Amino acid sequence: MRWRFLVPLFVTLLLVDAFPLAYAGVASLQRFLLSGTDLSRPFVGLANYVNMASSDAFANAVKNTLVLSASVVSLETIIAFGLAVLLALPNLRFRNVYLLVVMVPLMLSPVAVGLSWRLILHPDLGILNWALGLTGLPKFAWLGDVDLAMPTIIAVDIWHETSALILIFYAGLTSLPHEPLEAARVDGASPWQSLRHVTVPMMVPIIIVAVLIRLVSAVKTYDLIYILTRGGPGTATETISYLIWRTGLAGPLDIGQAAAGSIILLLVIIGLTYLLLRATDRLAAAD
Repeated sequence: MRWRFLVPLFVTLLLVDAFPLAYAGVASLQRFLLSGTDLSRPFVGLANYVNMASSDAFANAVKNTLVLSASVVSLETIIAFGLAVLLALPNLRFRNVYLLVVMVPLMLSPVAVGLSWRLILHPDLGILNWALGLTGLPKFAWLGDVDLAMPTIIAVDIWHETSALILIFYAGLTSLPHEPLEAARVDGASPWQSLRHVTVPMMVPIIIVAVLIRLVSAVKTYDLIYILTRGGPGTATETISYLIWRTGLAGPLDIGQAAAGSIILLLVIIGLTYLLLRATDRLAAAD
């Protein structure tokens, strides 16, 4: 009768996950508008999916999401792995202090990070442009320039999210078996050769899992976009998540199309998860 202890968990999952997902699925098949006086919700089949997926706004949001996700995941993985290797060095002094400093961004919510960086990056009152002015460099509209807005968001995201990957990689490095590294050292391998040919191959499954976690989070990015740019200037930084919010709650109030966009995003995330898990399984089978 142990299954009875799982009943509260299943009920909670149904209320928190299954019901909203089912509701969104039904809404995505209806003409569901919050604007106007017609509150009827006629069935329209896949029309919302077609309209959303074929719109120029969705194509632009997909492009921005791909650029943001690919940039932050790749850069954060490289930076985090390098810092984790340094933190895992034997006989490193003040290791706990460094770990505490690394964890500071992780302790901050995305909203707090966005508001803080919005002040730092203010074109007239921000400390960054003030510091540039002291050196004689020109001021920049970091969040108001079409060419600078996305790179700026990428930089802020890297500052905030790299900490989580550092901790994952550091935990993985400290849990690796010592025998292969000792054997490589006895055979005369340099630290770089040991890292490249021994440590990195053993860390591949952990790296894939970390990349999967970060990629799913990056594809859903909404908080920083909303706080820093609201998708602007124009639609230069509008991601899929922000477009869904704007479609359903800020623009045309088209809940049907917003729900369709949400289902599309969910399917993309499931596809990415499946591909990365398949890659992990193949690596495990090869070992």
